[in-house]
Amino acid sequence: MPSEPPSHRMWTRVASRSVSPPLRLLVLLPLLASCPVACASHPPPEALAATRDTLAGLDEFGALLLGAGLPVEAIPQGRSVSPVQAERLRRYFAILPYLPQHYAPRVVADELLRYVQQHGQGLSRWDLSRMVQEYRSLFLLRQDGYLAAALTGEPAQCVGPVEVRDDGAGAGAFEMGEFYTRADGESWRRAGRPNLDKL
Repeated sequence: MPSEPPSHRMWTRVASRSVSPPLRLLVLLPLLASCPVACASHPPPEALAATRDTLAGLDEFGALLLGAGLPVEAIPQGRSVSPVQAERLRRYFAILPYLPQHYAPRVVADELLRYVQQHGQGLSRWDLSRMVQEYRSLFLLRQDGYLAAALTGEPAQCVGPVEVRDDGAGAGAFEMGEFYTRADGESWRRAGRPNLDKL
């Protein structure tokens, strides 16, 4: 004899049990729903905020120091650079290891910092940034034999291996520590150091 089909009430009970969520889920749902709001109201601290803010406010002089290999946190803040700060930065550069692309900007930075020390009083960042512009078309010989842009360290041309000489070091007709420029875009010639006193 065929069994009697389950009653309508029984099917309703089975269906309601299969769709009812567990109690733990009911407790967690309000917490999960509130999480995005809670996270949005309390953003995590930004690890690189200080670095970002420093880079956002970087002037020409600060960019030169950065290109010379100075860490972001060591770039002086404020509207001027004092002789004491200049001396400290020069000492920093003396012990800081550097890559070939840092060499030319470091030479320029050292000249400007030495000028601040010899000047005997603080120089405004605006004046220092103006002085940086005097080096924009100059190049220096790096230790790896490349003539590199004085402000960026970007290599322009390889002129040969650098050799130690009686009066310094150089490659071919080029001497380390001397500035060079391209008069016609092709041939190199020695350029004098910018006269920072006239600025």
